[in-house]
Amino acid sequence: MPRSEGEKSTAFPNKEARYMCWDARDKFWECLDAGGTAESCKNLREKYEESCPPTWVKHFDRKRNYLIFKEQMKQGYEPLSEAKT
Repeated sequence: MPRSEGEKSTAFPNKEARYMCWDARDKFWECLDAGGTAESCKNLREKYEESCPPTWVKHFDRKRNYLIFKEQMKQGYEPLSEAKT
């Protein structure tokens, strides 16, 4: 959702803006899933942040972290060993 410098939008994004946001998010996530790093996917991250409202970026980032955690839990986990003194 491109904005002018200093302009703050409170309106809900229209259909086209939502599509652009989701597309930018998906391309950024694909880059990360393909083994990219934060540095190598930097341009896609900037486009993602530019296309989406900041609250959406925060939500989508949390969602991605949760989905990764959920997948790791399906694989199993190593319980913390108890400290023996």
